[in-house]
Amino acid sequence: ADAAPAGGGEGAVTMRSSSIVTHGSSRTDAGVHALDNTMHVDLPPRVSRREPTRTLPPHEPHVVASALNHFLKKRGAPDVAVTRCIRVDPDRFHARFSATGRTYHYRMHVSPTPPSLFERGRVWHVCSGAGDRLGAGDSPRGDSSPMYGGWGLDVDAMRRAAAHLVGTHDFSTFRANGCQASSPVRTLWDVRVDAAPSWPPFPAVPSTDLYPGRDDFSKVEVTTATERRRARVAEGGKDRARAPREPLTSGGVVITAVGPSFLYHQVRLMVATLRAVGAGEIDPARVPELLAARTPRAVPAMAPAHGLYLGRVHYDGTREWSSLGAVPVEEGAD
Repeated sequence: ADAAPAGGGEGAVTMRSSSIVTHGSSRTDAGVHALDNTMHVDLPPRVSRREPTRTLPPHEPHVVASALNHFLKKRGAPDVAVTRCIRVDPDRFHARFSATGRTYHYRMHVSPTPPSLFERGRVWHVCSGAGDRLGAGDSPRGDSSPMYGGWGLDVDAMRRAAAHLVGTHDFSTFRANGCQASSPVRTLWDVRVDAAPSWPPFPAVPSTDLYPGRDDFSKVEVTTATERRRARVAEGGKDRARAPREPLTSGGVVITAVGPSFLYHQVRLMVATLRAVGAGEIDPARVPELLAARTPRAVPAMAPAHGLYLGRVHYDGTREWSSLGAVPVEEGAD
């Protein structure tokens, strides 16, 4: 058998006159991306074209990877590539049942303006945040103006909420209808919330960095006194002390969840809850209460699929599997 990190789940690949079944490590919903995935395939014995009765040694793994990438490109699948190929014991390895962990990433673009054209369909556009829920007196005008500087999500609050999700819990609250797992109990090794760039894929270097001068619209820009006051706050001017105490994050936010297995839509339901925490809709201390509710009706609707990425499927060699009497492992899916 050959194991190769790639995208996709189980399916059939036609090679010459035979049909070969591939076994994927994870299942994902439509719209979910995969940065790295693993599949295995049992290839038939290699025989000589001149002497069909003579069996030849198997191709080297790098030859298989090169050939697969050639045909993937030729068949019009440029978004999929084999990055590594190894030969494994077909009686001791299974891409799905030998897996010992999975890492998911969820990307959010936190801004009143939509993401770049190149990012559409690849990130969740979050256009409401804690900055539009400031209390009276938090803004220089003494009101709760949603356009006041500091717009974004409270990442520190999201991190405090995420800490309650780490460990072994009954995740029924974060389990969507249709989940086929026999138990809602799952273990999360880590749930991390990071402020990160929005990963603009193009151009890699902003054009402003290449221009010798600096843009200056000061002679033609028309602003109000309130707008100029907000600009001073954003630049650290004399009104800075009147800004919100907790800094808010706008731009990119990435939530990473790592664990041995996940329930159906678990990550997307957790992300929606953490976004609500960052927006000031849910107190971080309420997360244990939400877990105890054991119903998805207690939390916001799940985040859209297009912001979710399967980062990697892990194999640390501790899960033994045998083709004889193998016991399937419920890894769930998102």
